[in-house]
Amino acid sequence: MLFSHTRAPLRVTLTAAAGIALLVGASACSASTPTDSSGTSTDAAAFPESGSGELNLFNFTNYINPDALTKFTEDTGITVNVDTFSSAEEMVAKVKTGSATYDVVSVSDYVTEDLIASGQLLEIDATSFPNGGNIAEAFVNSYFDEGRKYTTPYAVVYQGIGVNTDAVSAPVTSWKDYFSVPAGSEGKINLHDSQTMVIDAALMATGSEACTSDGEAYQKAFDLLEQFKPDIKIISSDGTIDRLAGGETVLSTMWNGSFARAQAQNPALEYVFPEEGFMMGADNLAILTNAKNPDNAKIFMNWLLEPENAALNADFIKYTSPITGIEEFLAEPGEGDAAVVIADAATMERAHDQKPCSAEVKEQYDKLWTMFKG
Repeated sequence: MLFSHTRAPLRVTLTAAAGIALLVGASACSASTPTDSSGTSTDAAAFPESGSGELNLFNFTNYINPDALTKFTEDTGITVNVDTFSSAEEMVAKVKTGSATYDVVSVSDYVTEDLIASGQLLEIDATSFPNGGNIAEAFVNSYFDEGRKYTTPYAVVYQGIGVNTDAVSAPVTSWKDYFSVPAGSEGKINLHDSQTMVIDAALMATGSEACTSDGEAYQKAFDLLEQFKPDIKIISSDGTIDRLAGGETVLSTMWNGSFARAQAQNPALEYVFPEEGFMMGADNLAILTNAKNPDNAKIFMNWLLEPENAALNADFIKYTSPITGIEEFLAEPGEGDAAVVIADAATMERAHDQKPCSAEVKEQYDKLWTMFKG
């Protein structure tokens, strides 16, 4: 039997988002008056009045509503060029090599501190933006960016498993079940091309935990992945929605928003919050220090903090939004429309916040992933 979860319209999930924010390390504190790096108070008066030209966005694949981009251009006159990546690790590597010529990037919680420390992100004081007050209070102070000095919140995400119950006859309730190749899934399994997501899952499936310092745990995780490998149809984070919905794959690692969009196309799909535990995270937007269009970037990020615009995007990506006032603008789900998948209170007890591992542990992750994909 699949673990309990709720499929609900996005309009009822903001309260849940606040609780999630606390779990991922945010503290529900009121925003203080922001200051610049010299300690001088800053406010919305310094915000660019208008923009023109273009904006270059580096984002996860299929992770923004095209209609929202069209509306942004209509509202501001700024054209958005979108390039995509498949994993946070891929994004970080490109940014750190200096080959990333983007303005705005999507940054996951667990890589944000590293990007700030290495000087890759521009300080922006997001709470001073005209729409900065729309950031839900619980998201203002987070472990990775206290006071929102460098980022604006974008979405709250859960990690889990998507199962085609018409094809997979064996029960799937855990990561162990997933990696055991349940009957009916042979050769039709999708594994995300995400080092952190996959290794975290393999560690939990073998009785350990993410970021463990136990070297033997990584050997067990590697052995499990090697045994699992022959039944993988594809290692890819792109196209997971269409493959699972269309039956090309019948078992897949999935983020809850992507799963909701797949389930809208195929009602035989069910979502599993694994019994060993699952990761949840917070994705954000930031501006690179080498951005060519930083003012346009600020205008874009502020635009997405407007509840009506945040709702337009949330209706498409199907993840919980950390923006207040969004509820009245969210579309009422019609017949067959995707509905966000959220965890109930009992399930949330198994959730783990997705924080960065130590440098030493990160080396273990890198080594295991290279060996597995090699």
